[in-house]
Amino acid sequence: MSNKDVRAKKQAKANRVKELKRQRKIADQMDKELTKLEKVANKEATKQAKIQAKEDAKQAKIQAKEDAKQAKIQAKEDAKQAKIQAKEDAKEAKAQEKALAKEAKVQEKAQEKALAKEAKAQEKAQEKALAKEAKALEKAQEKVVKKKTKKAIKVVERNDRQDIIQSLCEKLGHTTNASVSVEVTA
Repeated sequence: MSNKDVRAKKQAKANRVKELKRQRKIADQMDKELTKLEKVANKEATKQAKIQAKEDAKQAKIQAKEDAKQAKIQAKEDAKQAKIQAKEDAKEAKAQEKALAKEAKVQEKAQEKALAKEAKAQEKAQEKALAKEAKALEKAQEKVVKKKTKKAIKVVERNDRQDIIQSLCEKLGHTTNASVSVEVTA
C-alpha cells in the first residue's frame, strides 16, 4: 500500500468521523428540538385539556340549567294534570252524589205514593165499612119503622073499625060494650 492510499484512507476515516460527529450533533439538536416540541405539545395539550374541561363544565352547567328548566316545566305540567284529575274526580263524585240524591228522591216519592195509596185504600175500606154499617143500620131502622108503622096501621085500622062499628051500632040503637071486640076480616 502506498502512502497515498494510506493518506486517503486516513482522510476518509477522518471524514467519516467528522461526518459522524456532524450527524451526532444534528441528531442531538434534533433530539433537543423534539424534546422542545414535545414540551410545547404537552403544554398545548394541557392548555387544550383545560379549555376542554372549561367547555365541558360550561356545557354541563347549561345542561343542568336546561334539565332544571325541563323538570320545572314537567312539574308544572304534572301539577296541572293533577289539578285537572282532581277536578274530574270532584265532578264525578258530584255526579254520583247527584245520582244518589235523585235515586233517594225517587225512592222517597215511591214510598210516599205507596203510603198515600195504602192510606187511600184504608180510607176507602173504612168508608165502605161505614157505608155498610150505615146501610145495615138504615135497614134495621127501616125494619123497625116498618114494624112500628105496621103496628100503628093495625092499631089505627082497629080503632077506625071500632069507631065505625060503634057509630053503626049507635045508629041502629044498640049499646056497645068497650070490652066486646069485633073481628073484621079485610
